Amino acid sequence: MSKISKPIIVGNWKATPKDLKTAISFVKDLEKKLSKNKIKKNYLLAVPDVYINSLFNISKFGIIGAENLTGNEEGQTTGLNTPSIISSVGAKFIILGHSEVRKRGETNQSIKEKLTNTLSKNIKTILCVGEEKREVNVNYLKFVEDELKECLEVSKKEDFKNLIIAYEPVWAIGGISPATTNECFEMVISIRRTLVELIGMDNAKKVSILYGGTVTKENAHSFIEEAGVDGLLIGRASQNVDDFYSIIKSCL
Repeated sequence: MSKISKPIIVGNWKATPKDLKTAISFVKDLEKKLSKNKIKKNYLLAVPDVYINSLFNISKFGIIGAENLTGNEEGQTTGLNTPSIISSVGAKFIILGHSEVRKRGETNQSIKEKLTNTLSKNIKTILCVGEEKREVNVNYLKFVEDELKECLEVSKKEDFKNLIIAYEPVWAIGGISPATTNECFEMVISIRRTLVELIGMDNAKKVSILYGGTVTKENAHSFIEEAGVDGLLIGRASQNVDDFYSIIKSCL
């Protein structure tokens, strides 16, 4: 996957849209808006597995990826998709550790195994980390630090060039308000410090950090400008073509 100019804007469609026809229409409409306004900026879009190949073949400005990885190695495991399977149909990146997937039972151990595999196979991988609560006397910085260390402990330093970290505070997702830019900035500093500890300053500088947690067209630009992040991971707002376009445009 070629280097993407900053900021990195990633949409996560989750279990939408309702059918392939709607998905194709969305991408065509989005790229028409981008082209009309002479915005030749790359965006990333994580979509349901069954849509990947069709959207990969029509996307000119976008990079299509997978929302999750269900399997790790080829073999006798019914219904699972592995890195090589996902890559063969056009996925150029994979999201791992999303809070909704963790809620369904994904552990740091299983994420670590998948992440080590995808990074070593030169697949750009977005690792989601984030605390469930942010309260007085709760060491939320250490919680995220531990998530990072547990998920990354066996990955080789040279493979970190394929890694993107998404800070995803669980308490802010779908809530009345997102994290503030100051709260996000504090976590970004802590994440960067942890990366330096794990892989050294030079390698840590190569890892982009995104913010994801109730990102909207109204607040997207402020996170890019004030929160110290390299981009955004967007859920619901990426499912509406006008909102997603507005976010891409506002973050130029």
